[in-house]
Amino acid sequence: MREASPVLLEPIYRIEVTVPEEFMGDVMGDLSSRRGKILGMDSKGPFQIIRAQVPLASLFRYSTDLRSMTGGRGIHSREFDHYEEVPPDVTAKIIEEAQKAKEEEK
Repeated sequence: MREASPVLLEPIYRIEVTVPEEFMGDVMGDLSSRRGKILGMDSKGPFQIIRAQVPLASLFRYSTDLRSMTGGRGIHSREFDHYEEVPPDVTAKIIEEAQKAKEEEK
C-alpha cells in the first residue's frame, strides 16, 4: 500500500455568504482562516455575496460564527463541490491523532 503513495482526500463545499457590506472584510478573513478559497463577490442591494470553496471540516459551527460576526445579519448556503487532497500539515495532524487514539485503545 505504501508503494502506491496514498493521500487523504477531504470534501470541499461551495458556499455562498450574504452579508451587509460593513462585515465583508471580517467574513472574508474568516473564510481564509478556514482554508477557504474566495471565488468571487457580487452585490445585491445593501448586501455583498461572497462565493468560496471551503473544506467541510472547517465549516463546523460556521452558522454560529457567522451570526456572531455579523450581529445575526449574515446568512450562508452550501453544497458539495468536489474532493481535494488534504494539505501535508493537516495530514500529519490527522495521522498523529489517529495513532494516539489507536494507542489509547490498547
